[in-house]
Amino acid sequence: MADTLYKVDAESNLKIIELDVEMFGAPRRIHPVLLWDRESAILIDAGFPGNAEIIRQAVEAAGVPFSQIRRIFITHHDWDHIGALPELIEKNPAIEVFSHPAEKPYIEGTLPSIKLTPQKIAERIASLPSEFRPRATAVFANLPSAPVHRLFNDGDVLPFHGGIRVIHTPGHTPGHVCFFLPQLRLLIAGDQLRVEDGALVGPSPEFTPDLPAALGSLKKLLPFNIEQVLCYHGGLYGPGAAIRIAELANKSA
Repeated sequence: MADTLYKVDAESNLKIIELDVEMFGAPRRIHPVLLWDRESAILIDAGFPGNAEIIRQAVEAAGVPFSQIRRIFITHHDWDHIGALPELIEKNPAIEVFSHPAEKPYIEGTLPSIKLTPQKIAERIASLPSEFRPRATAVFANLPSAPVHRLFNDGDVLPFHGGIRVIHTPGHTPGHVCFFLPQLRLLIAGDQLRVEDGALVGPSPEFTPDLPAALGSLKKLLPFNIEQVLCYHGGLYGPGAAIRIAELANKSA
């Protein structure tokens, strides 16, 4: 959905950015989100390490000066969501990073990643073709971290772009959040939901340490009139997303 462009109101816009990246020989497509108005812009999630330049290019291709970004909202601390944070802040020191309190120590590096334990890293490197192992070793030896400047909590309505509702959906990580934009009836789902072969599915069991909690978090989405869902992995799903979310929530009950 690289050309998906929403008008939020007369002065505010939303762009779903498709980033095709290669990580240790494997192609990946991820979907950060750009929101902007006449004064400033927000980026939601920040790609893999090394993605800062292609993110900058994608932002400016949308007609937004990269210097206009003032805030980056992080759905959770997995390395494919915070990977380019240090580089983006270096390119634009005016950026403030926002997260849920439970994610802050992982983003800042005061606690180690829940999923990238030394054992998991060793297993991941060993699974790669030999030509990619030195690069992977270097990347995993310097996992990204960045300061978190501001916090949001469950139920907060952030006073940007007509109001952005924060929904705490723990399980995939302790402080995972989704964002609901009521004017668009759009849920920005992070990794709480995915699109696979055109179908909306729940969080990945392989990468979700507390799967029962993550499945339980689906129920927190039911009160919202969600027409479309933007998944970091899989892209846009809809219309009628609320019906499918209710099916997933009831199935997990």
